[in-house]
Amino acid sequence: MKGLNQLIHEYTNQLQDGELQAAYKGILAFISKLRIGLIKKYPQNEIGSMYQGHMDMTFFSFKTEQLKDKGLKIAIVYLHEKGAFEVWLSARNRDIAKKYELLQTSDMSADIMVFHDEANLEAIIECTLTSTPDFEDPDSLASVIDQGVNKFVDAVSGHL
Repeated sequence: MKGLNQLIHEYTNQLQDGELQAAYKGILAFISKLRIGLIKKYPQNEIGSMYQGHMDMTFFSFKTEQLKDKGLKIAIVYLHEKGAFEVWLSARNRDIAKKYELLQTSDMSADIMVFHDEANLEAIIECTLTSTPDFEDPDSLASVIDQGVNKFVDAVSGHL
């Protein structure tokens, strides 16, 4: 295993070429624009602030009235290491999450594939929106995410 000094040296070298920052800024800019677009498109829903993360994940929450009333929320998540967008059903706290753990074994819909990563303590269930996002076509990418989130919300709402 590499020592911390060696890791930081490699990190510094990566930063010096500027590509890492450009990629990270591009991801954050897209997610910020996506969030603003969803706020405008769905004014009846509560959309939270963007969490930038620690280069592991970047996300924001999305709550319909039905989800909010039950202490639930949707998280639209970009997983940096996977390079993928996912949507998660999460709860306000662990007690609420336990009430909905049965969703992990339910067959949501033929349109979406839900799963639960046991290592993900933040989500009750997850769904991959795209594992190959095309950031160079942001309008199409935003549309894929929007449609996927809507399918996920509809499927989840039908099981609440």
